[in-house]
Amino acid sequence: MNKLLLNIISVALFSLSSCSSTNIYEDPNYYYFEIDNNYELSTNLKEGNNERIHVIALLGQSNATGCSYNEYLKKSVGEEQYQIYEQGFENVKTVFCLDNHSYCSVGEFVTTGLNCAAGEDRFGPETGIAEILNKEKENEKYYILKFSMSGYSLNYHWLFNYERFFIYDAATIFIKTYMNQFIDLGYDATLDAICWMQGESDTTYEKAERYLENTKHFVSYLREDLNEYIDKDLGLHFIDAGISNSPYCEPAYKEINAAKVEFAKLSPLNHYFPTIENGLTTLYEPYENPDLGHYDASSMLKLGHLFGENLISIYNNK
Repeated sequence: MNKLLLNIISVALFSLSSCSSTNIYEDPNYYYFEIDNNYELSTNLKEGNNERIHVIALLGQSNATGCSYNEYLKKSVGEEQYQIYEQGFENVKTVFCLDNHSYCSVGEFVTTGLNCAAGEDRFGPETGIAEILNKEKENEKYYILKFSMSGYSLNYHWLFNYERFFIYDAATIFIKTYMNQFIDLGYDATLDAICWMQGESDTTYEKAERYLENTKHFVSYLREDLNEYIDKDLGLHFIDAGISNSPYCEPAYKEINAAKVEFAKLSPLNHYFPTIENGLTTLYEPYENPDLGHYDASSMLKLGHLFGENLISIYNNK
């Protein structure tokens, strides 16, 4: 392997671990640290009065966090469309806690636009999700519960030895906090789907060999532990995005994506869509020094659209 490629991979490893200035990815293998699981209740939710709302959890690592640049989105879509994203979509609200409270809405549900990611200049897949939900289901109310930990593996950190571990526990506490608040306020609320953007940190062959079995355990735990919030007719759908073929995802991105495909075949509640075959890229932005670990702006928007299209298909086929 030549020196240039080694440097590229080194930059990507650091980049994907966190898109903040603080690198929290210290070891690619097992270790434990404390997550602050105190999630403030929303003060901007009104009494529900049995209003029907749909809840979606968005989970994963840094491409779920959202590290794509708003400035490149504006160049891609133009000023007029960018202003629509900046304004957000009123029927889709998001509460978020990312990278152990590094970026969070402090319990508040915000109108979903360009304001729910790794800083004011970045955006994540929720933007594209909200656009599709608004376009197809404008009269329905959707709430996104967004929780991510950048740079952590399913194999060592969400789970360990196929058992629930500290990031999994934090994510489910986060989800339960707001589902319980919806119920306490009198909403007719159900958790309908998990959108999962993760796998880049499992691309060693050792971890990739365990990814399918890890995913089986992970999703079974989610369905078990969140069962009280699930619409029994709809079920809890799991929408899984493929990972990229960026240098960071070498050598085992193909094995990770193959495991995702196999898992999707196991149940009609499991869904998979590819990112490589859909043309998503990590190669071009920022122009002067591309961040190879994170999707370019137009690709991040498309990632959200693909999640949204899967959600619409689920709701239309209920």
